[in-house]
Amino acid sequence: MAKSKSGGTRSMIRGRVGADVYSVGRDAKGKKQQIVRSLAETVSNPQTQAQMRGRMIMATIAQALAALRPIVDHSFDNVVGSRANLAEFTSRNYALIKSDVATHPSGNNYFGLNKWQEKGAKQGAYIIADGQAQLPAALVLAQATGIISITLNADNITVGGLRDKLGLGNEEYFTLVGLAADGTPHYERFRIDPNLDASTAITIQNAGSIFLVEGNVQATVGLESNVVSITDAAIAGCCAVIISKKVSGKYIHNEARLGAAQGNPWTADVALPTYPVGAQNYLNGGDIFGMSESDGQEAPAPAPTPTPENTHTLTISKSGVGSFTLKNGSANVNSGAQVADGTELSLEITPAADQIPTASLNGASVSLTQSGSKYVATITMPSQNSTLIVNTGEDGDDYDPNA
Repeated sequence: MAKSKSGGTRSMIRGRVGADVYSVGRDAKGKKQQIVRSLAETVSNPQTQAQMRGRMIMATIAQALAALRPIVDHSFDNVVGSRANLAEFTSRNYALIKSDVATHPSGNNYFGLNKWQEKGAKQGAYIIADGQAQLPAALVLAQATGIISITLNADNITVGGLRDKLGLGNEEYFTLVGLAADGTPHYERFRIDPNLDASTAITIQNAGSIFLVEGNVQATVGLESNVVSITDAAIAGCCAVIISKKVSGKYIHNEARLGAAQGNPWTADVALPTYPVGAQNYLNGGDIFGMSESDGQEAPAPAPTPTPENTHTLTISKSGVGSFTLKNGSANVNSGAQVADGTELSLEITPAADQIPTASLNGASVSLTQSGSKYVATITMPSQNSTLIVNTGEDGDDYDPNA
């Protein structure tokens, strides 16, 4: 407790009261002090076409990042740490999507742009790995079918022959990665079983057991003549293979991009979903660079104003020293707001350094997706008065980096 000038004590508080946010920090001498900052009463949030495009691109990447995180959080050479790898994935693919949209402004793009509220990844030509390793010439992925073929010498169809063709040591492996048509991620790692003798013949009967496998799916391993095949037809058209070689104690990877060449093109009716822009909308199949070029389609009528019986109170409680925003479209949602039942709200959290934020709605955990240095989620307003609790990271005074 801190001494007051009158000799008593005063409590330091954390949290938000009206437009004032209270936190606890330290002064120049290291003593705790109360910190108060006021939130802006009005926030300028212009919805230019460039901003709308940027938000749609980031929404698309966030969904892909959530699906592919177990792979892309370590797949870029010379990028250290999970967060840095995720940021690399985001920046590389943001540039790709932006360029693709400029080339295909009216649809038929190769990433399937998401409006912010839309859930789930879309198939797209994402870069998922990059480095100095090279795929063995004997290993070929037919991206159109989702089939890996490994061609062995006809006179050496053995485990040793397989090792020679792939050039993989006991700790090295390759991974088949892809997105199914419904956005479901598939990944499976294949390592030649180090316990098998080099002279072990590979046959139709034992082909499925020559690899030690890990992942969230089970691809089919087979043998035809002198070709070992690995098949996952569910990711045909949107898949890649990543080799992981170990050099000086560190793994290196090859450049890998989902989809052949440009990837899996999206038709206009799903490529550009309606996204509200004030009183106007970008229309399905319309040119997102200019509403005047949107096929002459009229923007749909605005949604009717909800009646009182369709709205409930949302109370927001915040702790931690990070920050967050909760938005209904482009408008901020503050504690005590009346929100229409079923409304999808966008939560974006910027946590305290080295902290992982959490959120819960009416006691149920909210699933957060990391996007660079931020965490995002979509929250659906229940049909009842509700409480959203956001923890943006613990107070810095209590953080122990060695814990």
